Amino acid sequence: MAILIGTAGHVDHGKTTLLEALTGTNADRLPEEKSRGLTIDLGFASMTLPGVGEVSWVDVPGHERFLTNMLAGATAMDVALLCVAADQGVMPQTREHFAILELLPVQQIIVALTRSDLADEITLAITHEQLDDLLGSTRFQDAPRIEVSAKMGTGLDELRSAVAQAIQQCTPRPESRWYLPVDRIFSVAGRGTVVTGTLLGRNVSAGSAATVLPEGFETRIKALQVHFRTVESGEPGQRVALNLNRISPNQLVRGSVISEPGAAFATSVFDLEIRWIETPKHGAKVRVALGADDVVGKIFLSDHDESLAQIRTDRPTVAALHQAAIIRVASSGKILGGGKVVTPIATIRRKNAALLRPEEQSVVGVVAANPEGVQSTEIARQLGQSPQQLGDEIEKLRLSGELIGFAGLWFTQSTWESAAERLVQGIQACHEEAPAKALVPRESAVKRAGLSWSGKPLDRMISHLSASRTIRSNGTMIAAIDHRPSLPPKQRQLLDRVIATLTEADLLVPNPHELGLQLRIPPQAVTEILRVGHDTGELVTLAEGVIYPVATLDRAIERLREKFANTRFTAADFKAFFGTTRKYTIPLMEQFDAWGITLRQGDTRVVK
Repeated sequence: MAILIGTAGHVDHGKTTLLEALTGTNADRLPEEKSRGLTIDLGFASMTLPGVGEVSWVDVPGHERFLTNMLAGATAMDVALLCVAADQGVMPQTREHFAILELLPVQQIIVALTRSDLADEITLAITHEQLDDLLGSTRFQDAPRIEVSAKMGTGLDELRSAVAQAIQQCTPRPESRWYLPVDRIFSVAGRGTVVTGTLLGRNVSAGSAATVLPEGFETRIKALQVHFRTVESGEPGQRVALNLNRISPNQLVRGSVISEPGAAFATSVFDLEIRWIETPKHGAKVRVALGADDVVGKIFLSDHDESLAQIRTDRPTVAALHQAAIIRVASSGKILGGGKVVTPIATIRRKNAALLRPEEQSVVGVVAANPEGVQSTEIARQLGQSPQQLGDEIEKLRLSGELIGFAGLWFTQSTWESAAERLVQGIQACHEEAPAKALVPRESAVKRAGLSWSGKPLDRMISHLSASRTIRSNGTMIAAIDHRPSLPPKQRQLLDRVIATLTEADLLVPNPHELGLQLRIPPQAVTEILRVGHDTGELVTLAEGVIYPVATLDRAIERLREKFANTRFTAADFKAFFGTTRKYTIPLMEQFDAWGITLRQGDTRVVK
């Protein structure tokens, strides 16, 4: 596992000098930095540690004017070296940098007491007391403190050992698709555009396809370097240089992101989980450090959870799921809080709208939070992934029964049962308004239920509910399964006679012609009364001339379940048990398959 180590601390407290003593590299690369002895932008170095291997270092500026550059380097650190000059003690930028490190997912901190050769015992004791106060109530209260002098070379071996130990205590980051926030852009003669940054997510290899965000350009990684060496692949946590194909330097800016498709997202609205130092006002203007970008926008709080907030930026930026972020006052740069992205592409919401907690950020969590169902694309948006990434997981959840889907609209079993009940209530409300109508338009029932279903998902849901005999349907018309429209007395009497005659025949029902002869009614009257029986839901036609009362089929299903529970059976078994002929056996078995009562497996069936 590659680890990124970074320096932090007050200006002129010896960060760059100490890093050069440890690594042999002067991280000040700009002429102005070298001439002034002041780190302005990010610097980088590497070193090899026994038992660990080669690690990357990032050196951040300490001056308050360059805090934006400091944040660009700090947001990806695993281990931080907090440099405090032993002869000066804790200073304003020491406190500010430490507050940032504590807000970020930095795993380990080591305090390097630099310039210890210039501090007497009293000054050193005061510095330790100040550090007790700074670290005492934080998760880094037991951070090791190493007294060092880059000039004299003292304490460096002890510091290297402490760094190695801190690295070994780090836990692997959760793996995701790779992305690289760009902090440097330049052109190399004969090679073209090169960008550098700290790789996040997982390994990237030469030849990989990539997207430039938020610009949306497509590119390919021609080659890559780690610590100035050309390699086939880079690991997350390493400082990586990518040589891009078909991209010119002027198409990129610091803060752009080179990403594996689906790893990061261009966005101007995203949700964060934040730990506040000072909670801003709802709608306040803030500055957000995200990757190597620094973007201004407004923050919108949640009435349900003060740790969840939404950022709406003035221009597009790039966000990835669980990416670290720091929030500052837009005008002064004062630190307000820090946290991580929980929804990279969010929808604008009201203050009283609920947001998913990070622990609910799963496919099932998102689906469970949407009682009317949720589309695959929306699940992906809320989880910061692409629909293609989630395809396999959603399919596994469907096969396990945890999710049920209708043309890409997903429910948990619980939310589906509740939503289906709402639809049934909507149908019943329509029946109450028009009791004489056998069926009602499905759109009317959906609207009455307060649902927003339409199109293919609604088609599939109606088919499912009809097959399970929760409702009845005929084209775009539906009815509650037990709804019986009020009929004129003579029509009701005739229908009751038809149902009684069919019921008496059990499964060997007469066809319409035979039925007319038995009841001594003309064919036209038979046809009309059978239509009425279908409309009321009391009769079901399985095949040409094979018409059953619903109650007869219910009894047959009960007998089937009792006889063939946990047993495979054939058409011959079915025919023998019920005493039917092929004319009735095949339509009955196919209908029970369609209703989900039985499941066909080759030439046999099982009762579900």
